[in-house]
Amino acid sequence: MYTARLALTRRWDKEDYEIFDLVSDLEAAEGKGTNFYSHLNIDPSASLGEINKAYRKKSLELHPDKNPGVKNIQERFARLGVISQILRSPERRERYNFFYKNGVPKWRGTGYYYSRYRPTLAHTLIFLVFLSSLFHRLVLQLNYNRDRKRVHYFQQSALAAAKNGAGKREKVDEHVGRRVRVGMVEGNESAGSLELVVLDEHVYLPHDDGSLEPLQGLASPPSLLKTWPVTLTLALIRRLAALLPPSTHAQLPAAIRSVQPIEAQPVEQVEGYEVSRKSRKSRSKTGTPRDTPRETPVTTDLESDDNAVEGEEIGENGEGKKKKRGVGKAGGARRRKMAMKK
Repeated sequence: MYTARLALTRRWDKEDYEIFDLVSDLEAAEGKGTNFYSHLNIDPSASLGEINKAYRKKSLELHPDKNPGVKNIQERFARLGVISQILRSPERRERYNFFYKNGVPKWRGTGYYYSRYRPTLAHTLIFLVFLSSLFHRLVLQLNYNRDRKRVHYFQQSALAAAKNGAGKREKVDEHVGRRVRVGMVEGNESAGSLELVVLDEHVYLPHDDGSLEPLQGLASPPSLLKTWPVTLTLALIRRLAALLPPSTHAQLPAAIRSVQPIEAQPVEQVEGYEVSRKSRKSRSKTGTPRDTPRETPVTTDLESDDNAVEGEEIGENGEGKKKKRGVGKAGGARRRKMAMKK
């Protein structure tokens, strides 16, 4: 009855405040966690007779005449009488039992309030990480379901095409299969196609290096180990592991071992491809048109023409052509001009 009334009003009255003060003073005098029933050494379901009997026994124990000189004995004895009166009254006892079961509000300076749980920053961050991990796990599950349906479509389409004799026959490791093409989107040929290899009722995805990857393994099942907190932690551990000496790094588990970088190989000049930067630099050191010394004043135009040597002439097709020894057209024109002056 009191519980229903309290739920409707949600306000404390004078008797409630009296109970709050008694509980606070009782714990301060007798110890933390002491309640009305434990103070009288009775059960919460004790009858009225048991309450009276326990009160008489406790009052003799705390009577001021039997405890002369004990500090605050008068207050403790008076408090015992008020507690016994509350427990003897059915209505006031029901009121106390409500706070006994649900907790007594604490004094907050301006009134009695129930202490509410206030999470700290660490608790908030942990909750957000946990919640985002569950959301990430859900996204991984949705992607896995989509990929599994797509893989199933490619498998069934490739098997059906191979069974109907589509594609071309192909021999791989003494096994004869078929290389077929399956549309990327069912019923839409304009969306492109995917080339697959069917061997012994199994479908594989061919790669440029000639290797075959099982199509079934492309749909990776989700797990909590693939969520972002775990992957981020492993990435940080691998980054720290890369700083360890090679001997210690080799003894680490494969899961936390960082990937060692592969040393770059020098680029060789291949016909039909652009020359690498390194080779261009080496050529620039051997000599360029800017590096060739200019003709000295003593050397005449005729002498420079006579000293012409065989060179390479680059054609449109990139092949070198040998120059013929001679003065050339420009040299001949200069000679005729000088002959006319003479």
